[in-house]
Amino acid sequence: MSTISLQTNQHQLIANLRHAFTPHSMLGELLQNARRAKASHIKVIADGNTLIVDDDGCGITDLQTLIFIAESGWDHDLKERENAFGLGVLSTLYFAEHLSVHSGSKAFNAATATIIRGDAIEVYPEPSRVGTEIRLDGVQSPQTHLTLPQWVERQLNTLCEAFPVPVSLNGVNIARPLADARLPWRQTPIGQILLDLDTSPTQWRCFLQGLPIGRTLALPKHQIVLLRDDMIARLPDRQHLLNEWEDHRHIQAAIMEAYRQALLEAKERLAGYEFIEQYAETCLSSSNADLLNDVLFAPRAWFRNWEGNPAGYHRYWERYPLHGVAARVALEETGVWSIDRDGENDLAVETYLEARRAFLLEEHRLDADHWLRHMVKTVTPDQVNVRHGAILHSDSCPPLAECTELVLVDSLIVSLEGEPGEYPVDALRKDDTLYLTPKSGNVTELISDYIFDDLYNEGREDEDAQTLATFVAVGCSQDAAHVVRALLPDALCQRSQPKLAGAVVQLIFDGNGKLQEVTA
Repeated sequence: MSTISLQTNQHQLIANLRHAFTPHSMLGELLQNARRAKASHIKVIADGNTLIVDDDGCGITDLQTLIFIAESGWDHDLKERENAFGLGVLSTLYFAEHLSVHSGSKAFNAATATIIRGDAIEVYPEPSRVGTEIRLDGVQSPQTHLTLPQWVERQLNTLCEAFPVPVSLNGVNIARPLADARLPWRQTPIGQILLDLDTSPTQWRCFLQGLPIGRTLALPKHQIVLLRDDMIARLPDRQHLLNEWEDHRHIQAAIMEAYRQALLEAKERLAGYEFIEQYAETCLSSSNADLLNDVLFAPRAWFRNWEGNPAGYHRYWERYPLHGVAARVALEETGVWSIDRDGENDLAVETYLEARRAFLLEEHRLDADHWLRHMVKTVTPDQVNVRHGAILHSDSCPPLAECTELVLVDSLIVSLEGEPGEYPVDALRKDDTLYLTPKSGNVTELISDYIFDDLYNEGREDEDAQTLATFVAVGCSQDAAHVVRALLPDALCQRSQPKLAGAVVQLIFDGNGKLQEVTA
């Protein structure tokens, strides 16, 4: 009987690990080792193609542990707490030509190729020093447009953002904004969280053992998470969490809980109208809409701004919200409305509500138990009654984007079944009929949004505006000459036509009003 067992091709394994590290992770590993050595300051020097990391930590008792794969040399408690893998200095060997180490009273230096081959490296005595100095020679900037000092500076600015140990580069301290002890961190099951209630709770960045880990966000604002030290990073370069999908679920849950708690604290601290002004949108967009249920104010932005958004179709980028806050008692006096949407017929309802300057609720993310939902009156299109005066003009086939009939009337009144009061309006669309009065002006918002094939057609809207203006002008004309003038195109009214200079032209129309003959 034959047997087999797990074996390792040590040289091939070490050679293959070259592809597992990046210069970015190498620099992070050197900082991490200094932190674990309890350094109070880390000096980084980058000059030419030389990189030196010098710390004042506890030093390395046995230099063999520095180049001992999967044996970190840290004490048992630290290995248990931080899952130290023993791969730190190995990452440096692939990005330098020569490695020199001086720690305590011992030192060694060797070509990195010699170390990777597994050749014996002499350890020799040196004058005793505090901490450890690691020197890498023959280091190239990974970005050809940057020198090594420039590249190191960029990396340190990212790596040290939340790093707990002060770091300097060529004598200049690196900023560590998230290491400020005055920041209001919140303790959670996954670590500490620094919240920004002005930012979505689903946008966040993580730091593990002081270094950034996981996704990099392009957004300038996000939540900050300092993960527990015992969370496990993925081997070998530790740029991602080991159980990233599962860990991200726990991180998101912790952020959501902390976010809600922060909102509750703000709600307790602020007056009701202040909380609504500052955090109403935050509550709605973060699944905390229920926190608004018992606050007796509502943002006016939840209601239609009739000045900025009159009745009619609206394009998604044209939003002009109202400012300020309305008290519940004031809304109870005036009433709050919503429309039981039914396509084009909604326009008549909107016109009625605009005429009476009603509060039309347009916010649909409210919790089911919000007090506004119990106050709101729902209006249907068939409740709208339209009454008009004498018909001055009509067109059953107007060349418009929508509408099949135009009717010009001398007066137009709208009311709502079951509600007191009638309201004069200048224009109203009921089904496919657009009623206009002589004072209606341009009301193309009652015809279409002019979005065709996902593109806004401004030219088509201008054409419809001209059609409406001509229709009203014709309808209001008292004699044939005025009708003709209203119908004349711009080419005749606004531009010089030399061939017509001094001419007198007679237009003859038949009994149906169609042009029959033109004589000079």
